[in-house]
Amino acid sequence: RSRSPELVDSRSLNDPEFRERLRSGAYDLIIALGGDGTMLRAGKLGAPVRVPVMGINLGHFGFLIETQKDEWISRLDDLLAGRWETDKRMMIHLSHYRGEEKLHTWEILNDVVLTRAMSIRPVHLSVHINDIELAEYVADGLILATATGSTAYSQSAGGPILRPDMRNMLLVPVAPNLCVDRCLVLADTDTVSFTVTGNVEVMASPDGTAGTQLDFGDRILAKASDHSALFVRFGDKGIFYRNITRYMQRNPTIGGGKPT
Repeated sequence: RSRSPELVDSRSLNDPEFRERLRSGAYDLIIALGGDGTMLRAGKLGAPVRVPVMGINLGHFGFLIETQKDEWISRLDDLLAGRWETDKRMMIHLSHYRGEEKLHTWEILNDVVLTRAMSIRPVHLSVHINDIELAEYVADGLILATATGSTAYSQSAGGPILRPDMRNMLLVPVAPNLCVDRCLVLADTDTVSFTVTGNVEVMASPDGTAGTQLDFGDRILAKASDHSALFVRFGDKGIFYRNITRYMQRNPTIGGGKPT
């Protein structure tokens, strides 16, 4: 897209000028230096303009990132030679309603967590799938995750692990009390509605952000996004399964050291 294909621009993902230039089509590729959080933010920024992201892992975990910091030079050679392909990741579009008024929208790549705020009491959430009532959940919270997010909080709460290119959503209850206690795997054509039905404060946290408070009667509507995140891959079809073995057996974020 860039009229100056040799231009290299180094900026923070939060830089307003970078975001404006990205929206205008000035970039063909984002190289994200950091961990999984950086990769998530870069992927969401690039998705609406179909700009792929190559991650270089400078963080502790790096489950989403193929290139480690000691191999970036060889990977850049592969990149410039065209020896790469794109890994397409489904995203979810969220809308927050209070009555008929739409208050917020979000695009998420990992998950949205609906959980209690300050109270120790469980939240009450009515869930509808395609306008059909599924259940009234009484639980510590609910997680709606993409396949990419299936290895994050969803997995910790007992949800299944999905291959990241699958176009599914996962509905996972957290510590449910006398209600549906199984994870549901939903299609990308499904629409999910969450309505606050109890008097316990509920927080909605999209992709690990600080969260937005939901009042009684507030509704979150979720559906597959029109956009997909594009990650650069270098032809290693088995990296997802190897990462499960490397990271799930020895979690480097809790002092176990870097996986080998």
